[in-house]
Amino acid sequence: MPLAPASRSVRSRGRLLALAGAVALLAAVAAPPLAVSAATPYGSNLVKNGSAENGLTSWDTFADAITVKYGPAGQGYPSKAKSNAIGGGSRFFSSGSWDNGLGTCGDLQQTINLKGIGSSIDQGKVKVRFKGYAATNGAADINAHLDLYFRDAENHSVASNGIEKTASSTNEQYRSFSVTRTLSKHTRILRVHLWTDGSSVEGGDCQSAFDKISVTLIRN
Repeated sequence: MPLAPASRSVRSRGRLLALAGAVALLAAVAAPPLAVSAATPYGSNLVKNGSAENGLTSWDTFADAITVKYGPAGQGYPSKAKSNAIGGGSRFFSSGSWDNGLGTCGDLQQTINLKGIGSSIDQGKVKVRFKGYAATNGAADINAHLDLYFRDAENHSVASNGIEKTASSTNEQYRSFSVTRTLSKHTRILRVHLWTDGSSVEGGDCQSAFDKISVTLIRN
């Protein structure tokens, strides 16, 4: 016995389902691929606002960390002439004044997450170059610290703590630092830390200066 022809409503539903399937297939084909996080680049300064020209933007600060405008010599900081000599622009970072409540000078930190190059790091194929300028006033016991810490993905220490440099008693003169080192295995985070200590800063000015901070990756 021949089958009865499909009803009009059944045929319509079939056409609608077929049309919906075709539309979904076209959408899937036309859709752009999912965005993939770009790998951290080599050869570029990874520090944002490393010269303080945008104030404290991009930096995590503690206590009285500030930026200061370059001026004449004799104020405890590098002068405008010293800035011109290094291409330092109009402003620099400083630890500000001693915070009696917290018992410390101000400090600045910036975190750099390394993406897409973990395998190269673990094979010892990535170096980092850390550069910057640091200065203090003429006091013998004020220390301006310019550090770059190496940390794993959980922000724990790895085989090397990183790069740690100190400028002391520079009498308003900048000291230039440039250190290149192979990143330790498991390094996934770099953290820049600018800070000041010394017995004579307690209760007074933490007269230190930092400028032109740079972190660059290099293929080893």
